Amino acid sequence: MRVSRQQAAANRERVLDVAAALFRVNGFNSVSIADVMRTSGLTHGGFYGQFDSKEALIEESCSRGVQDSVAEIRREPTSPIDATAPGPLGEVLDDYVSASHRDNPQSRCTVAALANDAGRAPAELQSIFASGVTGMARALGAASSRASSEDEAAPDYFLLAGMVGAIVLSRAVRDADPALSDRILKDTKDGLVAADSQ
Repeated sequence: MRVSRQQAAANRERVLDVAAALFRVNGFNSVSIADVMRTSGLTHGGFYGQFDSKEALIEESCSRGVQDSVAEIRREPTSPIDATAPGPLGEVLDDYVSASHRDNPQSRCTVAALANDAGRAPAELQSIFASGVTGMARALGAASSRASSEDEAAPDYFLLAGMVGAIVLSRAVRDADPALSDRILKDTKDGLVAADSQ
């Protein structure tokens, strides 16, 4: 039975969302097309009507993911309850360098979840990550410098590397040493706040 164009488009969106979540949790190599389609509630045969290959699915899901990561940093601040730094940067750090982010890779930053996989990927996929890294660093530069626009601010790769590194390291030790995992987050956030205030 053929599905309508509207249903086909909805199915494609569902596959992209599911694939992105599975990749962020398990990495590219540990997720098969069958895993994605089964979790999406769709048949394996329907995959190739939507995507040319697993690589095409990876590229499209990562492209969306890094765009979402940039947008999350750029979002308008809402009054943070417990910001450790003033202004937009405080809210970004409170949200990004957090136990919630660490514990929910399926719905959080693609760069932090898949940077290691991207490092072993072809140049086409690495260029998607390069675009995301640059966009995130520019947004952070604007937040940390309080520049009037993102175009006027220098990209802050130091801040981005600290934030992403804190998530990667805290995830790496979370189950073996929860206290260390929490300390990595706290100490990194405190250090980034201090560096920004100088």
